[in-house]
Amino acid sequence: MREDLALREIDAAPATLNRVLGPVGVLLLSFSALSPVFSVYIGGNEVLRMAGTGAAIAFLVGGLVSATLALLYAEVGAAFPGAGGIYPSLSALLGRFLTFPYIVLMLPITLGQISFAALGLADYIRFLAPSASYWGIAFGGLAAAAVIAILNIRHGAFVTGIFLAVEAAALGVLVTVALTHPARGLGQLLSHPVMLSHGALQATPLPILALATVSGVWSCGGASWAMYFAEEMHDARRKIGRVIAWTGVFASVTIATPMILMLLSARDIPGILSAETPFAAFLKATGGPVIAAVVSVGVSAAIFNSIIATIMAYSRYLYATGRDGIWPGPMSRVLGRLSKRFQTPLIASLILTVGSGLMALLGERTILVLISGNVSDYLLISLALFVGRRKGLTGRDFRAPAHPFVPLFGLTVTALSILADWLDKDAGRPSILLLMGLFLGALVYYHFRLRQASAHWTIGGADTEMAPAAE
Repeated sequence: MREDLALREIDAAPATLNRVLGPVGVLLLSFSALSPVFSVYIGGNEVLRMAGTGAAIAFLVGGLVSATLALLYAEVGAAFPGAGGIYPSLSALLGRFLTFPYIVLMLPITLGQISFAALGLADYIRFLAPSASYWGIAFGGLAAAAVIAILNIRHGAFVTGIFLAVEAAALGVLVTVALTHPARGLGQLLSHPVMLSHGALQATPLPILALATVSGVWSCGGASWAMYFAEEMHDARRKIGRVIAWTGVFASVTIATPMILMLLSARDIPGILSAETPFAAFLKATGGPVIAAVVSVGVSAAIFNSIIATIMAYSRYLYATGRDGIWPGPMSRVLGRLSKRFQTPLIASLILTVGSGLMALLGERTILVLISGNVSDYLLISLALFVGRRKGLTGRDFRAPAHPFVPLFGLTVTALSILADWLDKDAGRPSILLLMGLFLGALVYYHFRLRQASAHWTIGGADTEMAPAAE
Protein backbone atom coordinates (compact mmCIF):
# COMPACT_ATOMS: atom_id res chain seq x y z
CA MET A 1 0.00 0.00 0.00
CA ARG A 2 2.68 2.50 1.04
CA GLU A 3 4.88 1.44 -1.90
CA ASP A 4 2.00 2.04 -4.33
CA LEU A 5 1.41 5.50 -2.91
CA ALA A 6 5.12 6.33 -3.16
CA LEU A 7 5.25 5.15 -6.77
CA ARG A 8 2.16 7.19 -7.70
CA GLU A 9 3.70 10.24 -6.05
CA ILE A 10 6.95 9.86 -7.96
CA ASP A 11 5.34 8.99 -11.30
CA ALA A 12 3.36 12.21 -11.21
CA ALA A 13 6.36 14.28 -10.19
CA PRO A 14 7.71 17.21 -12.22
CA ALA A 15 10.71 16.68 -14.48
CA THR A 16 12.94 19.47 -13.23
CA LEU A 17 14.02 21.01 -9.95
CA ASN A 18 12.56 24.36 -8.94
CA ARG A 19 14.68 27.49 -8.89
CA VAL A 20 13.86 28.82 -5.43
CA LEU A 21 17.28 29.57 -3.89
CA GLY A 22 19.29 32.76 -3.78
CA PRO A 23 23.06 33.07 -3.26
CA VAL A 24 22.71 33.08 0.55
CA GLY A 25 20.66 29.86 0.51
CA VAL A 26 23.22 28.08 -1.66
CA LEU A 27 26.04 29.39 0.53
CA LEU A 28 24.38 28.09 3.71
CA LEU A 29 23.70 24.67 2.18
CA SER A 30 27.30 24.49 0.96
CA PHE A 31 28.66 25.32 4.41
CA SER A 32 26.37 22.75 5.98
CA ALA A 33 27.77 20.09 3.64
CA LEU A 34 31.45 21.00 4.03
CA SER A 35 30.92 21.61 7.78
CA PRO A 36 33.82 23.65 9.23
CA VAL A 37 33.34 21.96 12.63
CA PHE A 38 33.52 18.48 11.06
CA SER A 39 36.69 19.49 9.20
CA VAL A 40 38.29 20.91 12.35
CA TYR A 41 37.24 18.30 14.90
CA ILE A 42 37.44 15.17 12.71
CA GLY A 43 39.92 16.03 9.96
CA GLY A 44 41.90 18.26 12.31
CA ASN A 45 42.30 15.52 14.90
CA GLU A 46 43.85 13.23 12.31
CA VAL A 47 46.28 15.92 11.10
CA LEU A 48 47.31 16.70 14.68
CA ARG A 49 48.10 13.04 15.32
CA MET A 50 50.04 12.88 12.06
CA ALA A 51 52.09 16.10 12.16
CA GLY A 52 51.71 17.55 15.67
CA THR A 53 51.95 21.34 15.71
CA GLY A 54 52.82 21.08 12.01
CA ALA A 55 49.04 20.97 11.60
CA ALA A 56 49.13 24.78 11.78
CA ILE A 57 51.27 24.90 8.62
CA ALA A 58 49.18 22.17 7.00
CA PHE A 59 45.94 24.08 7.54
CA LEU A 60 47.42 27.48 6.68
CA VAL A 61 48.85 26.25 3.38
CA GLY A 62 45.89 23.95 2.81
CA GLY A 63 43.49 26.87 3.22
CA LEU A 64 45.36 29.01 0.68
CA VAL A 65 45.50 26.11 -1.78
CA SER A 66 41.80 25.30 -1.36
CA ALA A 67 40.75 28.93 -1.84
CA THR A 68 42.78 29.06 -5.07
CA LEU A 69 41.41 25.77 -6.38
CA ALA A 70 37.87 27.04 -5.74
CA LEU A 71 38.40 29.34 -8.73
CA LEU A 72 38.54 26.24 -10.95
CA TYR A 73 35.11 25.15 -9.82
CA ALA A 74 33.78 28.70 -10.02
CA GLU A 75 34.59 29.15 -13.72
CA VAL A 76 33.39 25.78 -14.99
CA GLY A 77 30.40 25.79 -12.63
CA ALA A 78 29.25 29.17 -13.93
CA ALA A 79 29.45 27.88 -17.49
CA PHE A 80 27.44 24.69 -16.78
CA PRO A 81 25.25 25.17 -13.68
CA GLY A 82 23.46 21.83 -13.36
CA ALA A 83 22.45 19.61 -10.44
CA GLY A 84 25.23 17.06 -10.79
CA GLY A 85 28.17 18.87 -9.19
CA ILE A 86 31.08 18.91 -11.63
CA TYR A 87 29.59 16.11 -13.75
CA PRO A 88 27.76 18.46 -16.21
CA SER A 89 30.94 20.49 -16.72
CA LEU A 90 33.08 17.42 -17.32
CA SER A 91 30.58 15.95 -19.76
CA ALA A 92 30.34 19.17 -21.74
CA LEU A 93 34.07 19.93 -21.80
CA LEU A 94 35.89 16.60 -21.68
CA GLY A 95 33.29 14.35 -23.29
CA ARG A 96 31.68 11.11 -22.20
CA PHE A 97 34.80 8.93 -22.34
CA LEU A 98 36.35 10.59 -19.26
CA THR A 99 33.07 11.56 -17.62
CA PHE A 100 31.59 8.07 -17.28
CA PRO A 101 34.54 6.70 -15.24
CA TYR A 102 34.29 9.75 -12.97
CA ILE A 103 30.59 9.06 -12.41
CA VAL A 104 31.35 5.43 -11.55
CA LEU A 105 34.20 6.50 -9.25
CA MET A 106 31.96 8.90 -7.39
CA LEU A 107 29.41 6.26 -6.41
CA PRO A 108 31.51 4.47 -3.72
CA ILE A 109 33.15 7.75 -2.68
CA THR A 110 29.73 9.33 -2.18
CA LEU A 111 28.52 6.44 -0.02
CA GLY A 112 31.84 6.41 1.83
CA GLN A 113 31.70 10.09 2.76
CA ILE A 114 28.17 9.83 4.12
CA SER A 115 28.85 6.62 6.07
CA PHE A 116 32.12 8.00 7.48
CA ALA A 117 30.24 11.04 8.80
CA ALA A 118 27.57 8.78 10.33
CA LEU A 119 30.23 6.79 12.18
CA GLY A 120 31.86 10.06 13.30
CA LEU A 121 28.49 11.14 14.69
CA ALA A 122 28.28 7.89 16.68
CA ASP A 123 31.79 8.45 18.07
CA TYR A 124 30.99 11.94 19.37
CA ILE A 125 27.57 11.13 20.81
CA ARG A 126 29.06 8.15 22.64
CA PHE A 127 31.65 10.56 24.06
CA LEU A 128 28.69 12.37 25.67
CA ALA A 129 26.63 9.24 26.38
CA PRO A 130 28.91 6.17 26.59
CA SER A 131 26.00 3.76 27.13
CA ALA A 132 24.31 4.72 23.84
CA SER A 133 24.23 2.15 21.05
CA TYR A 134 26.98 2.83 18.50
CA TRP A 135 25.13 1.35 15.53
CA GLY A 136 21.83 2.72 16.75
CA ILE A 137 23.26 6.23 16.62
CA ALA A 138 24.87 5.72 13.21
CA PHE A 139 21.81 4.20 11.52
CA GLY A 140 19.36 6.45 13.37
CA GLY A 141 21.35 9.52 12.37
CA LEU A 142 21.30 8.44 8.72
CA ALA A 143 17.55 7.83 8.79
CA ALA A 144 16.76 11.13 10.50
CA ALA A 145 19.04 13.04 8.12
CA ALA A 146 17.34 11.40 5.11
CA VAL A 147 13.89 12.48 6.34
CA ILE A 148 15.04 16.10 6.49
CA ALA A 149 16.98 15.85 3.22
CA ILE A 150 13.89 14.91 1.18
CA LEU A 151 11.93 17.96 2.31
CA ASN A 152 11.33 20.87 -0.04
CA ILE A 153 14.73 22.48 -0.44
CA ARG A 154 13.59 25.72 1.20
CA HIS A 155 12.55 23.80 4.29
CA GLY A 156 15.73 21.75 4.15
CA ALA A 157 17.83 24.91 3.88
CA PHE A 158 15.97 26.37 6.88
CA VAL A 159 16.66 23.29 9.03
CA THR A 160 20.32 23.12 8.02
CA GLY A 161 20.60 26.85 8.68
CA ILE A 162 19.53 26.29 12.29
CA PHE A 163 22.11 23.55 12.76
CA LEU A 164 24.70 25.74 11.04
CA ALA A 165 24.08 28.45 13.66
CA VAL A 166 24.81 25.86 16.39
CA GLU A 167 27.96 24.88 14.50
CA ALA A 168 29.07 28.51 14.28
CA ALA A 169 28.51 28.89 18.03
CA ALA A 170 30.69 25.83 18.71
CA LEU A 171 33.49 27.28 16.59
CA GLY A 172 33.01 30.65 18.25
CA VAL A 173 33.50 29.14 21.70
CA LEU A 174 36.67 27.38 20.57
CA VAL A 175 38.07 30.58 19.02
CA THR A 176 37.18 32.67 22.09
CA VAL A 177 38.84 30.22 24.49
CA ALA A 178 41.96 30.13 22.30
CA LEU A 179 42.20 33.92 21.91
CA THR A 180 41.89 34.52 25.64
CA HIS A 181 44.62 32.01 26.58
CA PRO A 182 47.68 32.75 24.40
CA ALA A 183 50.74 30.60 25.08
CA ARG A 184 53.16 31.19 22.17
CA GLY A 185 53.70 33.36 19.12
CA LEU A 186 52.80 32.59 15.53
CA GLY A 187 56.45 32.73 14.42
CA GLN A 188 57.46 30.10 16.97
CA LEU A 189 54.55 27.86 15.97
CA LEU A 190 55.28 27.98 12.25
CA SER A 191 59.08 27.88 12.38
CA HIS A 192 59.47 24.95 14.81
CA PRO A 193 56.74 22.35 14.19
CA VAL A 194 56.96 19.36 16.51
CA MET A 195 55.19 16.04 16.73
CA LEU A 196 54.81 13.33 19.36
CA SER A 197 56.94 10.24 18.80
CA HIS A 198 57.17 7.47 21.43
CA GLY A 199 55.92 9.86 24.08
CA ALA A 200 58.46 12.63 23.34
CA LEU A 201 58.36 15.72 21.14
CA GLN A 202 60.56 15.83 18.06
CA ALA A 203 60.77 18.04 14.97
CA THR A 204 58.14 17.15 12.40
CA PRO A 205 59.90 15.64 9.35
CA LEU A 206 59.31 17.36 6.02
CA PRO A 207 57.68 14.31 4.32
CA ILE A 208 55.14 14.04 7.14
CA LEU A 209 54.50 17.76 6.94
CA ALA A 210 53.86 17.40 3.20
CA LEU A 211 51.43 14.54 3.77
CA ALA A 212 49.66 16.57 6.46
CA THR A 213 49.37 19.52 4.07
CA VAL A 214 47.57 17.31 1.55
CA SER A 215 45.13 16.42 4.33
CA GLY A 216 44.88 20.14 5.13
CA VAL A 217 43.87 20.88 1.53
CA TRP A 218 41.17 18.22 1.77
CA SER A 219 39.97 19.49 5.16
CA CYS A 220 39.78 23.13 4.05
CA GLY A 221 38.11 22.37 0.72
CA GLY A 222 34.43 22.16 -0.12
CA ALA A 223 33.61 25.04 -2.46
CA SER A 224 32.36 22.56 -5.04
CA TRP A 225 29.35 21.74 -2.82
CA ALA A 226 27.65 24.86 -4.18
CA MET A 227 27.60 23.31 -7.66
CA TYR A 228 25.13 20.62 -6.56
CA PHE A 229 22.49 23.25 -5.80
CA ALA A 230 23.07 25.44 -8.87
CA GLU A 231 20.03 24.11 -10.71
CA GLU A 232 17.78 25.33 -7.89
CA MET A 233 19.28 28.83 -7.83
CA HIS A 234 17.81 31.92 -9.47
CA ASP A 235 20.00 33.26 -12.31
CA ALA A 236 22.60 30.60 -11.55
CA ARG A 237 24.73 31.17 -14.63
CA ARG A 238 25.45 34.75 -13.60
CA LYS A 239 25.70 34.25 -9.83
CA ILE A 240 26.95 30.76 -9.00
CA GLY A 241 30.60 31.45 -9.91
CA ARG A 242 30.95 34.14 -7.27
CA VAL A 243 29.14 31.98 -4.70
CA ILE A 244 31.59 29.11 -5.33
CA ALA A 245 34.63 31.38 -5.15
CA TRP A 246 33.53 33.05 -1.91
CA THR A 247 32.61 29.68 -0.41
CA GLY A 248 36.23 28.65 -0.98
CA VAL A 249 37.52 31.74 0.81
CA PHE A 250 35.11 31.55 3.74
CA ALA A 251 35.67 27.80 4.17
CA SER A 252 39.44 28.18 4.26
CA VAL A 253 39.30 30.96 6.85
CA THR A 254 36.73 29.33 9.14
CA ILE A 255 38.51 25.96 9.07
CA ALA A 256 42.17 27.01 9.26
CA THR A 257 41.74 29.75 11.90
CA PRO A 258 40.50 27.53 14.79
CA MET A 259 43.33 25.05 14.21
CA ILE A 260 46.01 27.74 14.30
CA LEU A 261 44.52 29.53 17.32
CA MET A 262 44.18 26.30 19.30
CA LEU A 263 47.87 25.47 18.79
CA LEU A 264 48.85 29.04 19.72
CA SER A 265 47.11 28.71 23.09
CA ALA A 266 47.61 25.03 24.00
CA ARG A 267 49.96 24.92 27.00
CA ASP A 268 50.34 21.14 27.29
CA ILE A 269 51.32 20.20 23.73
CA PRO A 270 52.25 16.56 24.56
CA GLY A 271 48.97 16.09 26.42
CA ILE A 272 46.91 17.55 23.56
CA LEU A 273 48.68 15.51 20.88
CA SER A 274 48.34 12.26 22.83
CA ALA A 275 44.62 12.74 23.51
CA GLU A 276 42.05 10.63 21.62
CA THR A 277 40.14 13.84 20.80
CA PRO A 278 42.72 16.69 20.88
CA PHE A 279 40.25 19.55 20.52
CA ALA A 280 37.98 18.24 23.27
CA ALA A 281 41.06 17.76 25.47
CA PHE A 282 42.17 21.33 24.75
CA LEU A 283 38.78 22.78 25.67
CA LYS A 284 38.57 20.70 28.84
CA ALA A 285 42.06 21.75 29.95
CA THR A 286 41.72 25.41 28.97
CA GLY A 287 38.04 26.25 29.29
CA GLY A 288 36.82 23.60 31.72
CA PRO A 289 34.70 20.40 31.43
CA VAL A 290 31.40 22.28 31.04
CA ILE A 291 32.61 24.19 27.98
CA ALA A 292 34.09 21.00 26.54
CA ALA A 293 30.76 19.18 26.96
CA VAL A 294 28.75 22.05 25.46
CA VAL A 295 31.03 22.25 22.44
CA SER A 296 30.85 18.47 22.00
CA VAL A 297 27.08 18.84 21.67
CA GLY A 298 27.69 21.46 18.99
CA VAL A 299 30.10 19.13 17.20
CA SER A 300 27.49 16.37 17.16
CA ALA A 301 24.92 18.79 15.74
CA ALA A 302 27.40 19.92 13.09
CA ILE A 303 28.16 16.35 11.98
CA PHE A 304 24.44 15.57 11.76
CA ASN A 305 23.90 18.74 9.75
CA SER A 306 26.70 17.72 7.40
CA ILE A 307 25.00 14.35 6.79
CA ILE A 308 21.74 16.10 5.92
CA ALA A 309 23.34 18.51 3.45
CA THR A 310 25.54 15.81 1.94
CA ILE A 311 22.53 13.58 1.24
CA MET A 312 20.76 16.60 -0.27
CA ALA A 313 23.73 17.37 -2.53
CA TYR A 314 24.55 13.84 -3.66
CA SER A 315 20.89 12.94 -4.23
CA ARG A 316 20.84 15.73 -6.80
CA TYR A 317 23.96 14.25 -8.37
CA LEU A 318 22.28 10.84 -8.70
CA TYR A 319 19.09 12.48 -9.96
CA ALA A 320 21.04 14.35 -12.65
CA THR A 321 22.74 11.19 -13.91
CA GLY A 322 19.37 9.45 -14.12
CA ARG A 323 17.57 12.34 -15.79
CA ASP A 324 20.38 12.67 -18.33
CA GLY A 325 20.15 8.99 -19.29
CA ILE A 326 23.53 7.76 -18.04
CA TRP A 327 22.30 4.40 -16.75
CA PRO A 328 20.23 1.59 -18.33
CA GLY A 329 16.68 2.72 -19.08
CA PRO A 330 14.75 1.56 -15.97
CA MET A 331 17.48 2.72 -13.59
CA SER A 332 17.71 6.16 -15.22
CA ARG A 333 13.93 6.58 -15.14
CA VAL A 334 13.76 5.83 -11.41
CA LEU A 335 16.71 8.05 -10.47
CA GLY A 336 15.50 10.87 -12.72
CA ARG A 337 12.14 11.29 -11.00
CA LEU A 338 11.23 13.78 -8.30
CA SER A 339 8.78 13.62 -5.44
CA LYS A 340 5.53 15.36 -6.35
CA ARG A 341 5.02 16.64 -2.82
CA PHE A 342 8.53 17.93 -2.12
CA GLN A 343 9.95 18.28 -5.66
CA THR A 344 13.18 16.67 -4.47
CA PRO A 345 15.01 13.45 -5.52
CA LEU A 346 13.23 11.09 -3.13
CA ILE A 347 14.37 7.76 -4.60
CA ALA A 348 17.96 8.97 -5.00
CA SER A 349 17.97 10.08 -1.35
CA LEU A 350 16.69 6.68 -0.17
CA ILE A 351 19.27 4.82 -2.26
CA LEU A 352 22.06 6.95 -0.79
CA THR A 353 20.83 6.38 2.75
CA VAL A 354 20.50 2.61 2.46
CA GLY A 355 23.81 2.30 0.58
CA SER A 356 25.62 4.43 3.15
CA GLY A 357 24.20 2.35 5.98
CA LEU A 358 25.51 -0.82 4.38
CA MET A 359 28.92 0.71 3.74
CA ALA A 360 29.13 1.85 7.37
CA LEU A 361 29.31 -1.82 8.32
CA LEU A 362 32.77 -1.91 6.72
CA GLY A 363 34.12 0.32 9.51
CA GLU A 364 35.95 3.63 9.53
CA ARG A 365 39.33 2.19 8.57
CA THR A 366 38.11 0.49 5.39
CA ILE A 367 36.05 3.52 4.39
CA LEU A 368 39.05 5.79 4.90
CA VAL A 369 41.12 3.58 2.59
CA LEU A 370 38.38 3.81 -0.01
CA ILE A 371 37.95 7.59 -0.08
CA SER A 372 41.31 9.06 0.96
CA GLY A 373 43.08 8.62 -2.39
CA ASN A 374 40.56 10.44 -4.57
CA VAL A 375 42.38 13.09 -6.64
CA SER A 376 40.18 12.86 -9.73
CA ASP A 377 38.28 16.10 -9.09
CA TYR A 378 41.29 18.43 -9.20
CA LEU A 379 42.80 16.59 -12.17
CA LEU A 380 39.68 16.53 -14.34
CA ILE A 381 38.43 20.01 -13.46
CA SER A 382 41.86 21.47 -14.30
CA LEU A 383 41.84 19.74 -17.69
CA ALA A 384 38.26 20.88 -18.25
CA LEU A 385 39.20 24.51 -17.66
CA PHE A 386 42.00 24.29 -20.24
CA VAL A 387 39.53 22.89 -22.78
CA GLY A 388 36.86 25.42 -21.85
CA ARG A 389 39.14 28.38 -22.34
CA ARG A 390 40.53 27.03 -25.61
CA LYS A 391 37.04 26.49 -27.04
CA GLY A 392 35.59 29.66 -25.56
CA LEU A 393 33.01 27.72 -23.50
CA THR A 394 34.00 29.09 -20.09
CA GLY A 395 34.99 32.46 -18.67
CA ARG A 396 31.98 34.48 -19.80
CA ASP A 397 30.05 34.61 -16.51
CA PHE A 398 32.97 34.01 -14.15
CA ARG A 399 36.61 34.08 -15.11
CA ALA A 400 39.43 32.68 -12.99
CA PRO A 401 42.28 35.23 -12.91
CA ALA A 402 45.83 34.79 -14.22
CA HIS A 403 45.06 32.00 -16.67
CA PRO A 404 46.62 29.44 -17.05
CA PHE A 405 48.04 29.67 -13.52
CA VAL A 406 44.97 28.25 -11.74
CA PRO A 407 44.57 25.04 -13.80
CA LEU A 408 48.35 24.51 -13.81
CA PHE A 409 48.26 24.93 -10.05
CA GLY A 410 45.45 22.36 -9.91
CA LEU A 411 47.53 19.84 -11.87
CA THR A 412 50.51 20.49 -9.59
CA VAL A 413 48.39 19.92 -6.48
CA THR A 414 47.09 16.70 -8.05
CA ALA A 415 50.63 15.42 -8.64
CA LEU A 416 51.75 16.31 -5.12
CA SER A 417 48.63 14.70 -3.65
CA ILE A 418 49.30 11.48 -5.55
CA LEU A 419 52.90 11.47 -4.30
CA ALA A 420 51.87 12.13 -0.71
CA ASP A 421 49.18 9.45 -0.81
CA TRP A 422 51.63 6.99 -2.33
CA LEU A 423 53.97 7.53 0.60
CA ASP A 424 51.13 6.62 2.98
CA LYS A 425 51.37 2.83 2.86
CA ASP A 426 48.49 2.28 5.28
CA ALA A 427 45.64 4.20 3.60
CA GLY A 428 46.76 6.52 0.79
CA ARG A 429 48.56 3.98 -1.43
CA PRO A 430 45.91 1.23 -1.33
CA SER A 431 43.24 3.87 -1.90
CA ILE A 432 44.98 5.23 -5.00
CA LEU A 433 45.45 1.74 -6.42
CA LEU A 434 41.83 0.80 -5.73
CA LEU A 435 40.35 3.98 -7.19
CA MET A 436 42.69 3.95 -10.19
CA GLY A 437 41.66 0.38 -10.93
CA LEU A 438 37.99 1.34 -10.71
CA PHE A 439 38.53 4.32 -13.02
CA LEU A 440 40.44 2.28 -15.63
CA GLY A 441 37.88 -0.51 -15.44
CA ALA A 442 35.09 1.98 -16.14
CA LEU A 443 37.07 3.36 -19.10
CA VAL A 444 37.35 -0.11 -20.59
CA TYR A 445 33.67 -0.84 -19.95
CA TYR A 446 32.64 2.40 -21.60
CA HIS A 447 34.81 1.78 -24.66
CA PHE A 448 33.50 -1.72 -25.35
CA ARG A 449 29.93 -1.54 -24.08
CA LEU A 450 28.64 2.02 -23.86
CA ARG A 451 30.33 4.09 -26.56
CA GLN A 452 27.45 3.82 -29.03
CA ALA A 453 24.70 3.63 -26.42
CA SER A 454 25.87 6.86 -24.77
CA ALA A 455 24.79 8.93 -27.78
CA HIS A 456 21.47 9.57 -25.99
CA TRP A 457 23.14 11.31 -23.04
CA THR A 458 21.86 14.83 -22.46
CA ILE A 459 22.69 17.50 -19.90
CA GLY A 460 19.49 19.03 -18.59
CA GLY A 461 18.47 21.69 -16.15
CA ALA A 462 20.86 24.50 -17.04
CA ASP A 463 20.01 28.08 -17.95
CA THR A 464 20.97 27.41 -21.55
CA GLU A 465 21.57 24.35 -23.65
CA MET A 466 24.60 22.30 -22.61
CA ALA A 467 25.43 19.75 -25.27
CA PRO A 468 28.15 17.24 -24.43
CA ALA A 469 31.49 17.71 -26.11
CA ALA A 470 32.23 15.66 -29.17
CA GLU A 471 34.10 12.42 -28.72
